[in-house]
Amino acid sequence: MNFQSPQSQVVLSGHGLVKYYGSMVGLAGVDVAVRSGEALAVMGPSGNGKTTLLHVLAGILTPDQGEVWLAGERVDQLNDAARTVLRRRRLGFVFQDNQLLAELPADENVALPLMVDGLSRRDAIGRARNMLAQVGLAAEVGRRPGELSGGQAQRVAIARALVGEPQVVFADEPTGALDAATGSQVIDLLVGAATYRGAAVVVVTHDNAVAARCHRALHIVDGRVSESTGVAR
Repeated sequence: MNFQSPQSQVVLSGHGLVKYYGSMVGLAGVDVAVRSGEALAVMGPSGNGKTTLLHVLAGILTPDQGEVWLAGERVDQLNDAARTVLRRRRLGFVFQDNQLLAELPADENVALPLMVDGLSRRDAIGRARNMLAQVGLAAEVGRRPGELSGGQAQRVAIARALVGEPQVVFADEPTGALDAATGSQVIDLLVGAATYRGAAVVVVTHDNAVAARCHRALHIVDGRVSESTGVAR
């Protein structure tokens, strides 16, 4: 299925993004813009700049040239501490290996970023359990990651990414460790739940089936945008 993106304002943009790794070029002048409620797939061969672009847009890396803007604020000019706060409060992240803490039950994994940001444990756990119910895991709130299936663990990771009501959710190969059927369910949940809340979604993927569930696809080769399609295929 293709989710329908509303006509909305650009929430995240990069302009003329250049990133070097020594003499190697990671990004070679990339322009990108994503609207609230829109899902963008970033595709291309391994080692051609997809994850570098995600990290630059998320403020994990600073570009050597160019600008990154999030809802009217220039991200690349912020210092490390300010970018850390921005990521915690305004962005969500989903990774291929989910990066859940093995010793914590699902509700505490989801609540953790809220508690780090100063919310009381009681309120954070309440919000976490509500979000877990929304992703179909109301009965699994007390289970630890090792007691969950791969698809369930990734749903916990999605709940954690969404619980802080981010403006943008970044997902790096979120279905790479899952079988095709489970991966399809997970990407539908991620895109549907995030865009329903008005968040933008940026998904790095090699999988055409994952890209087909996004509104657009951006193809990167040798650190440059080689193709941008209105509907991912």
